[in-house]
Amino acid sequence: MRTINILVIAAMAATTTAVPAAARHHQRYEYNGRTYTSYQQCHAEKRRAAKRGTVIGAVVGGAGTALLGGNLGGSLLGAGVGAVAGNVIGDKTKHC
Repeated sequence: MRTINILVIAAMAATTTAVPAAARHHQRYEYNGRTYTSYQQCHAEKRRAAKRGTVIGAVVGGAGTALLGGNLGGSLLGAGVGAVAGNVIGDKTKHC
């Protein structure tokens, strides 16, 4: 009976010392080659990338259409298509 108690105490001691070691392990999230310590940071960077992609796509799409001789409606349509494409590219390239 005494050996069982010693085994139970030893098992409990082994598990309680393993918990702090497991707690020290931090989850890392990666997006576009950068690592983040929390999912919220990674997701915020992903949203910023989508917003930047939207703006860049709109500018490039509108300017490209205007330079190719499009009228105002065509330039606005090109800007809209560029914004959608930039948003999709900026948002969906990688996941956290």
